[in-house]
Amino acid sequence: MKSYVMGIDIGTESIRAAIYDEKGNGIGFGISENKTHYPHSGWAEQSVKRWEDSLIGAIRASISLSRVNPEDIKGIGVDATSPTVVMLDENHNPIENAIMWMDLRAAHEAEEISKIDDPVLKVVGYGKVSPEWFPCKALWLKRNKPEVYENTEIFLDQTDWLTYMLTGELTLNLNSITVRWFYNSNNDGFPRAFYNKMGLSDFPDKVPGTVVRPGDIAGVLRDSIAERTGLKKNIPDAAGGADAYIGVIGVNALKPGKMALITGSSHLHISLVDNEFHAPGINGTFADAILKGYQVVEAGQASTGSVLKWYKDNFINAGLAGQAVGDKSIYDVMNEGAGKIPPGSEGLLVLEHWQGNRTPWVDPLSRGVIRGLSLSHTPTHIYRAILEGVAYGTAVILSRMEEQDFLISEIVACGGVTNSELWTQIHSDVTGKPISITEENQAVSLGSAILASKAAGIYNTINEAADSMVKIKKIIEPDLRKTKEYSFYINQYIETYENLKKLSKELVSRTE
Repeated sequence: MKSYVMGIDIGTESIRAAIYDEKGNGIGFGISENKTHYPHSGWAEQSVKRWEDSLIGAIRASISLSRVNPEDIKGIGVDATSPTVVMLDENHNPIENAIMWMDLRAAHEAEEISKIDDPVLKVVGYGKVSPEWFPCKALWLKRNKPEVYENTEIFLDQTDWLTYMLTGELTLNLNSITVRWFYNSNNDGFPRAFYNKMGLSDFPDKVPGTVVRPGDIAGVLRDSIAERTGLKKNIPDAAGGADAYIGVIGVNALKPGKMALITGSSHLHISLVDNEFHAPGINGTFADAILKGYQVVEAGQASTGSVLKWYKDNFINAGLAGQAVGDKSIYDVMNEGAGKIPPGSEGLLVLEHWQGNRTPWVDPLSRGVIRGLSLSHTPTHIYRAILEGVAYGTAVILSRMEEQDFLISEIVACGGVTNSELWTQIHSDVTGKPISITEENQAVSLGSAILASKAAGIYNTINEAADSMVKIKKIIEPDLRKTKEYSFYINQYIETYENLKKLSKELVSRTE
């Protein structure tokens, strides 16, 4: 009899429930949409109640489409966006909308926290803390919505809310709190002295006291969820983590030298390393954030796929859209045209900072730039320039990492970028790195399923499960002639940011 596991992934746009067999083959996928609200510039919120409805719908859809007997689903693994702030009252009901990971309202608080004299800040490269991070948002709430802060009995990240919904257990996953809350499992957990300096001395007492490592059992499925979904009662739920970090497991980038490129609305660049180090412009290293005994280095771009979607939704003209017929999507049409344009988009350059810059500049007030426009440029030129601009941001991040004598020999990619052969090739050409693409494109969901298989006892370790469940489909090699040509445009990208950062800050300040 075959055994199956379910990976549940909450992304920005949707909740996905995916059923896999023990060899990592996808059997059934259920998707329910999320809706993001943008009440002010730089803000982003979602309804927690809608999450609950979407979660049940996605699970039911995955079971129905897979035609798997729910009795054969042996475990669940979870992941979600992070840091997404969930506020629960004394009855464990949400007080108001969750503050999403991409929300930048706490920019002022982040600036203040960044100026605190404390060695804890080494994990942000001795530089600026991103306003996305959980303590920044908590401090903003304490100052600007004190009644909400005071009435919040329990703060949770979205992954831990998901665990609570499934099991009724209030826990913290080690991954999220390590990479976004300044938690250090090797150094007494929460740095209370640092939280005191931030003005959040009470915050560590407003979170669950149980911390669970990824892949360990956080609880078992409660009866009410089993009844609403058709799943078997009391199957184990594996502790998960931030979606991109679980994606590292889903592409099996679990050895130093491999870097996982997790793409979607944003880009995350994550790699395991043997030794602790800290450097400007990158995050980490973080102890035990994925596997016990390894450090993790991480960087990211806040808006990548979301910029492409924004452009497609708002600016693609009717003539181009009309070419999308049959199985050919508008993205297929745009990729075909963009593939005929040479590197550099004929003098057009994009800075993809629509939601600010996460790394290496950690500048929430930077904004998007389309530079070099002329009357000869077409919508397809702008499309290619966006593809290239995102890749330039990745190249800058990789160079910062490799300045620390940390050699990246291979990129393993998943998500939205890999749906486009052109965009994947551009990333390879710009960075000069080979890019492996896994058979399962939904690597984050697979990563959660791998954790489920470990919690269910199908495999003994995360590494064993990943080796068995992850398969490489193809490897994209860089055209090194184009890599050399792109070096000019990477420098232009850097100079564009450096020369406009002051002006961007002044402009954004007038709208907030």
